[in-house]
Amino acid sequence: MKRLLALPLFLATIAAATPAPQVEVADGDWSGLPLLDSRGYDHLGSKVMGRLWEIAQQRKCSLPGYSGDKLDLRLSFAAQYNPDGSIVRIVLPRLNCPEAEGIIAGAVIEMMRAGDYRPTGQNLDGWYRGNFAFGYEAGA
Repeated sequence: MKRLLALPLFLATIAAATPAPQVEVADGDWSGLPLLDSRGYDHLGSKVMGRLWEIAQQRKCSLPGYSGDKLDLRLSFAAQYNPDGSIVRIVLPRLNCPEAEGIIAGAVIEMMRAGDYRPTGQNLDGWYRGNFAFGYEAGA
């Protein structure tokens, strides 16, 4: 029984010891980078989507894809990986909204660590492009 409890604790310790990737915002064109292998949005939480909608709805920031009671957010980002597959850096498009940029960065990091995005090995420099998109409708 102790062994069964020790494994999750050990894995959580390893995950906590993994350094956080550097996150930047910039204006840029990442269309020339190879695409990350996208395996879905299993680890994109509804709280993230709801909070981004609230930011747009409260007019704290102007987010792309916001219209009335809907948010159809679509953006691409660049990500750099080490040869061992760990994430080094994430570059998000500049939204001029630090709160939304931070929420998106946290969601993308969580999704990358969980395997929703994976490098394909096509780029020896480790740079890839990922697409982040979701739709959210108030009251839906």
